[in-house]
Amino acid sequence: MLASDRTVFGRAFKVTPLWMWMLQRASGVLLGPLVALHVWAPAMASSRALNVMLLAVIIAHGYTGLRRVAVRRNKVALTNTITWIWCALVLVFGAVVVLAQS
Repeated sequence: MLASDRTVFGRAFKVTPLWMWMLQRASGVLLGPLVALHVWAPAMASSRALNVMLLAVIIAHGYTGLRRVAVRRNKVALTNTITWIWCALVLVFGAVVVLAQS
């Protein structure tokens, strides 16, 4: 049953694409160890590579989570716009933090 729209128990919904589902799970699994390493290892907290990786995982996790919310609601265009604005803000502020490191 490979359909993008399904009806279960009388409720219609869109199926989350597999790539988005897998990215959501992978980024969720990576967030814990990366945040722990960032917090518990002060020397690693100033690592530009770690912070770039953490920023990328945060953006991926937030993007997929917000897009999955858009699939469940009827206001897809509004939620997609909010998703892109959120990603842009996190990217800009994250880049400022990463580039401010010496």
